[in-house]
Amino acid sequence: MAVIALTCLGALLASPGAAVAGNDGFAGTAYTFYPLPPGAPTRPLLPLMHTAGSRWERLDFPWSQLEPAPGQWSWMAQDALVQDVRQAGLDILGILLWTPTWAAEGACNLYSYQQLAELRRPPLSLRFQTLPSPQSVTLAPCATRPPRGLSEAWDDWSEADGDPANYWGRFAYELAIRYRGQIRHWEVWNEPDLTWFWSGSPAEYARLLQVAYQAIKSACPECRVLFGGVAFYANPDFYRQAFTAIANDPTAPQHNYFFDALGLHLYSRPSSIVDVTNFVRADMRQRLSVERPIWLTETGVPVWDDFSVHPSASPYIWSARQAEAASFVLQSFANARLMGIERYIFFRAHDDWCDKNGNGSCADDGPYAGMHEMYGLVRDNLSARPAYAAYQLATQYLISPTWVSYWNYTGGGRRVSFWGTLRGKVSVLWNTQPTPTTVVYPLVVPTATLIAQDGYAQVITPDAGGNYALLLPGATANNGLSNADYIIGGRTYLLIEHDADSPIAQLLEVTPTGVVTFTVRWAGADATSGVWRYDVQHRAPPESAWTAWLTRTPATAAVLRAPQPGARCFRVRAWDRTGQLSDWTPAQCATPQVSLQLTVSAVFGDQNRNGIQDQDETTVASWLRLRDAQGLEVVSPTLGSQWGVSLTLPLGDYRLEAWPQEGAWLPALREIGLWSTTGGWNEAIALLPKQGEVFIPLAQR
Repeated sequence: MAVIALTCLGALLASPGAAVAGNDGFAGTAYTFYPLPPGAPTRPLLPLMHTAGSRWERLDFPWSQLEPAPGQWSWMAQDALVQDVRQAGLDILGILLWTPTWAAEGACNLYSYQQLAELRRPPLSLRFQTLPSPQSVTLAPCATRPPRGLSEAWDDWSEADGDPANYWGRFAYELAIRYRGQIRHWEVWNEPDLTWFWSGSPAEYARLLQVAYQAIKSACPECRVLFGGVAFYANPDFYRQAFTAIANDPTAPQHNYFFDALGLHLYSRPSSIVDVTNFVRADMRQRLSVERPIWLTETGVPVWDDFSVHPSASPYIWSARQAEAASFVLQSFANARLMGIERYIFFRAHDDWCDKNGNGSCADDGPYAGMHEMYGLVRDNLSARPAYAAYQLATQYLISPTWVSYWNYTGGGRRVSFWGTLRGKVSVLWNTQPTPTTVVYPLVVPTATLIAQDGYAQVITPDAGGNYALLLPGATANNGLSNADYIIGGRTYLLIEHDADSPIAQLLEVTPTGVVTFTVRWAGADATSGVWRYDVQHRAPPESAWTAWLTRTPATAAVLRAPQPGARCFRVRAWDRTGQLSDWTPAQCATPQVSLQLTVSAVFGDQNRNGIQDQDETTVASWLRLRDAQGLEVVSPTLGSQWGVSLTLPLGDYRLEAWPQEGAWLPALREIGLWSTTGGWNEAIALLPKQGEVFIPLAQR
């Protein structure tokens, strides 16, 4: 077996500044709006991140700045910011946060400059972002406190009734209605499970979310509201307790449990995206009995080895080298899509490095000078890090999959495959262990393109056995809980298998074999990679919703047992071996048949209305008709007082009608339900007299 070494690949396919072609809007970046240099009129990060494939900007809407005093609004700077971001082609996820001092409830958390600086100085056991809003160099001392009046109705904005106004509800409403049409996604607070962002309780946060949800939906019904980005590891009970508080509100179900999606913040370890997403979804189901989409509203890893920015830097817990950070981008992106994460927002576009004056100290400009860690896809001078090229690859190749699957190899190799993308089947491969490992990958198409995380590529061909054997370098990022804790996998690669042909599917047979059973056969073809699997759906005609029956099945025939008797329609589509999908076939419908022996022993005038033909009650010649549920005759009518006919009919409801020729009698209708494969009906039909009075000769008996 020939092993392909991945240490050096060929041509460079992607480079910083090369715009990404094709984009599904999955990925974004945080704090892309910064003017650079600070105070400049331009925002150069916006086009740079758009070129990288970012289509979202996550930014603060600080209440303390937008309403510095009750009813006094300051919108001008925020309006300009929103306009600039939207004109750059980015959607906005707006964060509602920071309580103004005038609106705060209870004692405020006052930190000294030195305490704030210590909170943010590496080495850190957790990841900290800039504490205040990036639009300001001040943070109100009460910014983390719950607002006054939070327990009032969301739209109680007056104190004339003798109780506090719900100023938070008013702020959320004013914000949503002002930017309706420009912003459709709002996140309620940032990391409320960390006390330096939210010093209230989980129940108070749940109330904050409830009020914001109702206010925003009232102002903008089409807007979506996110449960504020959860940092998770520092206080995993916080969101669970908030879920419980929401579940205890009897109005929660009618308000969608007060959030449309949940934001998660997961850093430094790509595998945590799999683990924590599973935890949070399980908690939603257990505590709320619902499941909501999850957004990764912050993810990233700080780099420690960029000596051009920080000449005296050294490694610390949860940090990575620049090349390892590039690996993190692809691995976290792949795991996010594998887990069905709805949006992926990288923290952050640039460093906003704290040593603004370049004197080697981050302490001399106060605690709000910038970040004490280097997270940026680019540096503050706009030069790209390796993570930028990796982000471009992710947003160019790992988009619009029809399905995402994974495989963990013995020896530490991991593969996450994106089926049916615009460029075919794209597999992300990396090694989770420090020892190099060889992974074997089966042939799908005759040749494939292998791209390294820095954009260098080569065309590869399989060996004689029809496999690719790839030697994956070992992991090196061991700044975890110990030197043996490798938080990021090794150098990462994309294996691209392109199939220009789409598969074709054909539905061959739909045959009822019982009242609820159908035999179905299908086939497909694909000229390049071949047909891999099929999806088959069914529904009851005429317009009920399609129900998935078989998903990615290799079978070409099966028997369905329908949930109820009657007609059933089917359709099928094919997958090829790169994940491309055919169109659904036209629906084919079939109805089980029933053999009916219909016997009308007599049609008689039922003078005494007892339903029995007495000795003096005579037969009445009538037109006898049998109609289906649509009112159509299923057999030629007959005139007489008796009828016997053998029929084969579709399952369903029918109506037997007797229309007397004599005017003294009312017509009779009988409903016949044919819901088994064989049926018989043998009865006499009693015709009631038209007159309300009893027939005179009968009354004289």
